[in-house]
Order: sequence, then C-alpha cells, then structure tokens
Amino acid sequence: MPVGTDDMDVPHAKLRALHEFWRTRAGGRALPSRLDFLPEEFAPWMGHIAVVDVGHPSMEMRFGLFGAAFVYVNNMDLSGRPVAELPPPVSAMILADYRGCVESRQPLYTRRQSVNRDWTHIHRIVLPCSSDGSLVDKLIVGLYTEGGKSPFSG
Repeated sequence: MPVGTDDMDVPHAKLRALHEFWRTRAGGRALPSRLDFLPEEFAPWMGHIAVVDVGHPSMEMRFGLFGAAFVYVNNMDLSGRPVAELPPPVSAMILADYRGCVESRQPLYTRRQSVNRDWTHIHRIVLPCSSDGSLVDKLIVGLYTEGGKSPFSG
C-alpha cells in the first residue's frame, strides 16, 4: 500500500532510517539536493539503493545507480538505463510511483507483492531531491525484500 506524506509511518526499520537520514539532509528546506549527501553516507544501505535521474520537461527517468537488491528483484542490471526498460507490468507501476513522487514532491513508501518472485514482498521508499529547491531532478530509492530465501531481506 503506498503512503505519500512527509510524516509518513515507514514500518520497515532500515527504510525508516533512510527516510530520517533524507529528512535531516533537507534541514528546513522542502527537499534536499542530491549534493547534500556523500556517497559513503549510504553505507548502511549499500546495495539497497538506486538513484534515478529525472529529465525535464520530458519526465524521462533513468537509473544512474541500480543497487544489487534491485538487480536481484528485477533479474537485470539497469545502471545507466531508462526505467522504461523494466518489463511492461513492472515499468508501468514503477513509473507511476516515481512520477507521483516527482509531482507531489513528497516521499513515497510502498510494500507490494513481487511481480517477479511469488514468494517475496518488496518494501520500497522513494525520496525526492531537488538541485534548485523546487524541481525534483533526482530520486533516491531504497529497496528491501521480505520472505523466501532472498539475500536482500532485512
């Protein structure tokens, strides 16, 4: 079920910590910039992070970083590739979530049954970032699996 408010309840502990980290980087601003984060600060979530570049005005979305958990869940590495290259049922759902996050300028948390793996659920948080404080140009996405024998549960 998607949740999309800044005061949202994130039941997954590691994604809740990522959300709090994002909020602290925003400070008093509505949105942090991707430049407010150092790569090494993502160490607690290594492998569970994707960074999505948002093109304007086209709204084309491209994965700049596609962590190992994303590769595992999607059975492919999309680093440097458009989000639209995910299989059609998945890409439509993901693009709708990402576009909703861009338009609302609010974080989004979801927990869904995996489309690719019947035995697991996917916990995902999408965190918008803005270089100019207004237009969302990057999304930081955290992902963990639940159930089954996934090496990316947490």
